[in-house]
Amino acid sequence: MPTMKFTMENETDNTIEFLDITITKEPDKLAFSVYRKPTPTDLISPKDSCHSPEHKHTAIRYLTNRMNTYRLNAANKEKEKSVIQHLFTQ
Repeated sequence: MPTMKFTMENETDNTIEFLDITITKEPDKLAFSVYRKPTPTDLISPKDSCHSPEHKHTAIRYLTNRMNTYRLNAANKEKEKSVIQHLFTQ
């Protein structure tokens, strides 16, 4: 009995989600942006949680590193930067 199940995503409006990125087909290239599932909260970890400050800082570093590592265009990079700033202030 197989324990893994594979699924296939279909492209919708020239866009597909793959892992944690959204790939959009543009006329002459592909555009990448960070994909986030819709969630009811915009917190990484509440400031009054029992998580150590190092863990909270690591989450922000990870998000910043991902933003700088992925091949985001200028508009998507700016959008991601504002999301990270919003998460940081929350």
